[in-house]
This record gives sequence, structure tokens and C-alpha cells, in this order.
Amino acid sequence: MRAGLEDAAWRRFYLGFRDPEIARLNGHRPLRMPYWLFKRVVQAELRRGDRVAYAIYDEAERFLGVVELYEMAAGEATLGILITDKARWGQGYGTAAVRAVLREAFLHHGLKRVKLRTFVWNARARRAFEKAGFRLLRVEPAEGGDEDAVMAIEREAWLKTMGAAGHPGQAPR
Repeated sequence: MRAGLEDAAWRRFYLGFRDPEIARLNGHRPLRMPYWLFKRVVQAELRRGDRVAYAIYDEAERFLGVVELYEMAAGEATLGILITDKARWGQGYGTAAVRAVLREAFLHHGLKRVKLRTFVWNARARRAFEKAGFRLLRVEPAEGGDEDAVMAIEREAWLKTMGAAGHPGQAPR
């Protein structure tokens, strides 16, 4: 995981939002705006100051997606993740990226709580979030007749279960 995107990564990120399956998992229709506008919109969102985003790369430096903290205020933030390389789904990259961004959230940004929403039926995402320490708070109705699983992790619980290294069983330093 690292900050910043090269143009080829921007294009893969953009194509992820245009993919019907990824759009469905994200609760949206496939993106229709042109690439240049997508890039401007995302860059403007990052300049607002209430979000930080990190690119996710594999061991071969291939762009896989993005993980971000947004709506950062009053000691809490919302987590979002999008793995656009579907061939890499189910290989642990999402869990690793979430663990890394939680480390950033709690140790470098001083957050006390990170929350998220995912569809109840998205079992793969829910398992990845649970592996990273998130717990289900409640189920709420979502647009389109779906249901959202509202999940969160508190800094103190993260320190106890994940530790400063961001991995299970390793105590904080």
C-alpha cells in the first residue's frame, strides 16, 4: 500500500468503477463519466481534507485498488476499499490493506473509531473486515431493497486484538 497513483493505475482505478460487477458491490451503477472528469473529481475529493487514500499494490508492483478513510471528523472515519483487479480477489490483499489502513488511522491520525458499511449479502467483504477486527453493529435497510451491515472497530479493541503491527497476536509497541 502506498500513496499516489501513476497514470496507468488511475486508468485501472477508473475502469474498476465502470465494471458492472464492481459497481454492484459498491452500491452504484457503472460509472459513465469520462476518464479526465473522473480523475478531477477524485483529486478534488482528496483536497477537501476529510479523507486520505492509499493505492494497493501487489508484490510485483501491480496496482490492485484503493483503500481510504473518509468523513474524518471528531476522532472517527469511514473506511472504503475497492479492489479493481478481480483476478486478485480472495487472496488476502483486501484484509492486508484494511489492516494497514487501520494502523494509519489509529497510530498516525489519532482516530478512536473506524466504521464502514457493506451489503449483508457480500460475505467475502464481511469476512475480510472481520479478519481485520471489525464487528457487526447492526443491519439497516439500504437503497434498492438491500440491507447494509454496519461494522466498526474501536482503537482500544484494535490495540488488544491486532496490536500496533496490525496483525493478530502481535502486541502493541
